Amino acid sequence: MMSISLKLFTKMFLVIIVIFTVFLYLFAIVLGPALFYFTPEGQNISLLHMQTLPVWLLIVPAYIPIGLDFGVIFFGLWSIFIFCFVAAWKVKESFHKTIKESITKPTRKLFSSSLFALPIINSMTFIAIIIIQGIQEAGGIPTGTSPIQSDPFLDFVDLSYAAVSEELGFRLIPIGAFLIIYLLVTKKKEVTFTFRQKAKLFFMSFLFPDKAKRAAGKKTVSEYGVMGGISLGEWGIVVFTSVIFGLAHFDPGVSWEIGKVTSAGFAGLVMGLSFLAYGFQASIIIHWFFNAYTDTFFLFTEIYPAATPFANSVIIISIILGILGWSAVATLSSRQLVKTIQARIRKNRQKQATPNTPIFPQLDY
Repeated sequence: MMSISLKLFTKMFLVIIVIFTVFLYLFAIVLGPALFYFTPEGQNISLLHMQTLPVWLLIVPAYIPIGLDFGVIFFGLWSIFIFCFVAAWKVKESFHKTIKESITKPTRKLFSSSLFALPIINSMTFIAIIIIQGIQEAGGIPTGTSPIQSDPFLDFVDLSYAAVSEELGFRLIPIGAFLIIYLLVTKKKEVTFTFRQKAKLFFMSFLFPDKAKRAAGKKTVSEYGVMGGISLGEWGIVVFTSVIFGLAHFDPGVSWEIGKVTSAGFAGLVMGLSFLAYGFQASIIIHWFFNAYTDTFFLFTEIYPAATPFANSVIIISIILGILGWSAVATLSSRQLVKTIQARIRKNRQKQATPNTPIFPQLDY
């Protein structure tokens, strides 16, 4: 009885802190544009003109002529973020339905909702990056510092843009392209797709990989989990793009040093797996969390210093949620290990208790 009550309390505490974190995300989605468009500092930057827009496909750069003001570009970027949050709320398993049924649902079922899972994934990744960089720094491997623009609002636009452009160039396009080829090449000979089905499969591969795999009759993450629902080829492309993503952050002597390759590569791995499991909105929201979400509250304290305690509490909540997530993983892993050891012990005992069967059966004459 005590164990059941403790599990229920832990689940409810997790649900409450996730709800509060999602509220902070939505608050930041409103706060960011408010700071950019309704403060003198932000308005000055919004009037600046940009002739070309840099884009990347992995590490290959290209420049698109646009001729737009920063205010228009920023509006487009944050419209994408809002669209991603709407998708995360509704797609697959709606957030409000997950919260409504959280008491009766098993804890693992709550993660069917990407918006429920993402605050935990973000916070756990945040903790992991802190640990990775801390260990590296202690060993003499420098992380470096983020490249800083002349104005904090320029940084804000740059970080927001990176959250979208880097996900397109490092995750959605390369992983999606691999997936569509993989699904068409490995399909069974007796399976045929109409033009309409191929078109749907094409777009789903770039937006919702798990849905594309289900349509092609492949194992999915929603049914088999991360380990069983992601093929060896998918693991390969995710690891490859993550390594390239980490290397792309290496800018010695200017900003990021060699230690950033590891932490950025790890973040890229998390974003790639989240893209395969939940869809495009998941990887973009994770990138938004590390770039624009944290910078929104930094700008908030720059303009309104009295908000510093509130901004600090936002970071503390992320740390608490991350620690809870890793504690749950450690607990579940240790339980699974104990179950595996106990099963092997029982199997060995059964073997010892069973009398040996003679190699040659006795014959009756």
